Amino acid sequence: MNKESLRKKVVLAFIAVGLLLGVYEANKPGPLVIEEIGTGYNGDLTVKLQVKPKGDGFKIIGVDVAHQDTPPIADPAVDTLKTYILKNQNAEFDVVSGATYTSEGIREATKKALEKVKN
Repeated sequence: MNKESLRKKVVLAFIAVGLLLGVYEANKPGPLVIEEIGTGYNGDLTVKLQVKPKGDGFKIIGVDVAHQDTPPIADPAVDTLKTYILKNQNAEFDVVSGATYTSEGIREATKKALEKVKN
């Protein structure tokens, strides 16, 4: 076998591996976005969870909250709870002092969204 023939076979092998990896990546499930509503202080609030498959379950990779509550009070609580949800992967948290209704609404909506993911 000459060098040119070997070189062609190696290049073709790399192309084949690249194509196979591309097909594998294209078939992997992407993140799923689940949106649920909870009740905040000034009305409904919306929680959007981004989740991706992980083993037999899933992993929360993003949390967005839209609310109508008083921003100087609610926004710090929202940031705290979003961080908690991402770190702990659940909605089992205590309310944030001063933002009880906002916290309860986020917990309510997050639990509903997690139930959707599990079912």
